[in-house]
Amino acid sequence: MIFIENFNNQKTFSDNWINNSWKSPATYLIEDENLKLSTRPNSKDRVKIRSKKKFTTGSYTWRILIPEFTLYEQVSVGAFLYHNEKKEFEFDFEIGSGKRKLREKLQLNNNEALVYCVSQFEPSNSSQYKVKMSSYASFKMELIDNKGLYFVKWYINNILVKELQTEVSSNIEFKVHCSLENLSFMGDKPSERKNTVWFNSFQYKKIE
Repeated sequence: MIFIENFNNQKTFSDNWINNSWKSPATYLIEDENLKLSTRPNSKDRVKIRSKKKFTTGSYTWRILIPEFTLYEQVSVGAFLYHNEKKEFEFDFEIGSGKRKLREKLQLNNNEALVYCVSQFEPSNSSQYKVKMSSYASFKMELIDNKGLYFVKWYINNILVKELQTEVSSNIEFKVHCSLENLSFMGDKPSERKNTVWFNSFQYKKIE
C-alpha cells in the first residue's frame, strides 16, 4: 500500500486531509504545489492538518522547505504521527530555532535549525539534531513490527539519526500531521512576525 500527497490538487487534498488547528485560525492553503501554513505574530497559534486515513507499520516521509527562522523565537514546524483513543501515543519531528543554550551546546551555525526527534509516550524520549534553513529537506520515520511492538527509526535527508524500541503495540493506528505552531519549548521569546512553512509532499509506504 502506498499513499502519496503532492499538495497540488485541492480536491485530493480535501478528500484526504482535515483541519486540526488548536484554538487558532486554520491558516493553511494549497499554493504553488505546496501546502502553505502560517502563524500570526505575537500569538500562540497552532495550525495543523491531519490525515483522514490511519496507518500502522511502514515508512512515512515528509518533504519540507525549512524556513529561515528568527533565532530563539518560539515557532516549530511539525511532521508527526499521533494516536489518541484509549491511550495517547506520538512520534515527532519538530523543527525550529531552538533556545540559545541548546543551540550553543550543539554548536549550530546561524543557518541551521534544530530538529527534535521525539517519542512522547512509552517511552518518553527526545534527541536533537540539525538541518539547514532555507532549503528542502526530507524527514522519514519507519515504524517496524518487532515482536508485536513498534521499533521506530528517524531519518533526516535519508541519513539514519535515531532508533528506538518502544512499548507501543504495532497494531496501533496513527494519523499523519503537518503543522506550524508557536510553541514555547522551541525558543526563548515569542515570535514577533508572521511565520510560514511549505510542505512539498508526504508519502506513506506499507512495510509488511
